[in-house]
Amino acid sequence: MFRRRAIVVVVAAATSTIAAPTLAWDASLSGDRVLPAGRVVKVDSDAGKIAIAHKPIPHLYMESMTMIFQVEEPTMLTGLTPGDKIRFKVERDNDGFVISRIENAN
Repeated sequence: MFRRRAIVVVVAAATSTIAAPTLAWDASLSGDRVLPAGRVVKVDSDAGKIAIAHKPIPHLYMESMTMIFQVEEPTMLTGLTPGDKIRFKVERDNDGFVISRIENAN
């Protein structure tokens, strides 16, 4: 009887440690993903564009690169200068990639 309980406890413990990474991976696919990180290269407030040297963006299958993005609202660029570290939310739309949120990470 004791041996059977011990086996059940070991199996339950092993199963729960294996399931935890799976749950974390599933959460990364939801809308609650971590914002990509980058560094501001250039800001063009008049055109509503920003050049960012960014780290990989897995949900868009992008490797690290420097890229120009359109922003939803040009006012989001206020106060940003080249060299600033940022986190941003970017999505694909019909016209390309659009940033809907920027957080200064300095």
